[in-house]
Amino acid sequence: MTHTFGPNSAAWLSSAQLSETVTEVEAAKWDDSADFVVVGYGGAGMAAALEAVEGGLDVLAIDLFEGGGSTAMNGGVVYAGGGTAIQKEAGVEDNAEEMFKYLALETQGVIKDSTLRRFCEQSPGLIDWLTGHGVRFDSALFRSKTSYPPQGYFLYHADSSLAPSHAAVAKPAARGHKAWCPPTNAAIGFGKHLTDPLRKSASRRGVRFMAQTEARQLIMDASGAVIGLSVVQMPPGEKAEECRRLMALATKWQMMLPSSFPGFNITNGIAERYWKRANEIKSAHSTVRRIRALKGVCLSTGGFIQNRPMVKHYAPGYSASMAMGSPGDNGSGIRLGQTVGGAVDRLDRISSWRFLNPPQAFAAGMLVNAKGERYVNEALYGAAVGQVLGDEQNGIGWLILDKNLYRKAKQQLRKDEMLPFQRQPGKLALLFARKARSLDQLAEKCGFDPHTLRETADTYNRTAAGWQDDPFGKDQSDMHSIVDGPFYAIDVGAKSKLLPLSTMTVGGLKVDEDTGEVLREDNSRITGLYAAGRAAIGLPSHLYISGLSAADCFFSGRRAGAHA
Repeated sequence: MTHTFGPNSAAWLSSAQLSETVTEVEAAKWDDSADFVVVGYGGAGMAAALEAVEGGLDVLAIDLFEGGGSTAMNGGVVYAGGGTAIQKEAGVEDNAEEMFKYLALETQGVIKDSTLRRFCEQSPGLIDWLTGHGVRFDSALFRSKTSYPPQGYFLYHADSSLAPSHAAVAKPAARGHKAWCPPTNAAIGFGKHLTDPLRKSASRRGVRFMAQTEARQLIMDASGAVIGLSVVQMPPGEKAEECRRLMALATKWQMMLPSSFPGFNITNGIAERYWKRANEIKSAHSTVRRIRALKGVCLSTGGFIQNRPMVKHYAPGYSASMAMGSPGDNGSGIRLGQTVGGAVDRLDRISSWRFLNPPQAFAAGMLVNAKGERYVNEALYGAAVGQVLGDEQNGIGWLILDKNLYRKAKQQLRKDEMLPFQRQPGKLALLFARKARSLDQLAEKCGFDPHTLRETADTYNRTAAGWQDDPFGKDQSDMHSIVDGPFYAIDVGAKSKLLPLSTMTVGGLKVDEDTGEVLREDNSRITGLYAAGRAAIGLPSHLYISGLSAADCFFSGRRAGAHA
């Protein structure tokens, strides 16, 4: 889907303003200048800044908040393989070709094969580059399937590569590289162990940083090249400090619970009130500054999952889901790119996450739709399950268990290694599951057709017993017969109040995959304008897997900074 409208459209839903064209560049008024200006200082922005400053450029980075972005708020995982130093230390065999074959299954042509192959070939070097800038990794390997590794483990299977349907195409390997951190029961915020070292390294190398600064307008010369931008900035002083205090409180409340946790809508609502107060101060006291960019501007502002009207416009089916991202994920960078003719794609594409494992017993059950029919391999990575649930089943999902699986899940939630954000929702899910003596009664309680649910269970049981292959590619070892009552149904749908569905946007500006320059609708490049991370189309723009967005942020950010 592509869009060419601008700020005058009712569907613009952004503070980004129409671009300005200046004919006398040197005579124009400029308040500051740099070779390369980075807009949005999260993972992609830091990578772009570091690459550019290492190439000898004078770099200025700005951020609407204090920097870090969604990368700092995430799980601190980088998807990397092909034989990284960490993989080798852990005894994990991998190579770029197997990594390429696996990711080709997940990316489905959203980027060129040549780009994907380059990403895989450069992957070991990316871990070395991050390590060189102070990021610490660890080779403690968690071998089982999980949505996120327990305490003390830092290398794990962050994808669906262990599923037989995928393993038949590409040899599985643990590619989730979690940044080292001290033991903690926290669920989110591990990403600071990626961004904090990068920020310090960039500062030591001379990257200048301006916080509480919002890009509002791009400035072009007569040829259509981007030569600078107009920003609004909080000047130093008492009001700026008040903004910082309010934003720190907002961040504290937003990160109190993961977006998939019951109650997140409450804590996130408190965070939004603090952000609103901070924005009111900014609106009243910010000043306008014009910044000259001699070599280019990089838009690395994130996606737009926090811009709920924009989500409702492009992906109305996900408007009730929980947003996974920083408050800076408001779509401003995407809109800025559009004001100078930048083309966009996949703005209607949402990555939704429905993790069933842990406990493993949940993934051994069967997931059914509004009719009582199965529709996916429940053992796949959570975003793969969530994609089918959201895009093909109108957000409907019921997890069906029998007495034996229910008891097994209860035992696993009590004894198995997992973090509290995985354990507690699982316990609540069991507590509030719908219960019935027979499948027919369960179907009536959930609104299914009883005959359909019985047929679904019969087919599943024959597959679990090894009498036939599963049409969704689920391995027999990942299945458990649904035969002994009572039976249970857990609502894992998009509108579940108990188990919110976490979502993020994956569409953005189209870019030249060799340079990172933003493309027009006719595929011509916009001189002086780059995009990286979730402001641009990239590796996760078809299907997200853990750590792939962070890896793409670093990959695309470095690409832009190197070309500038």
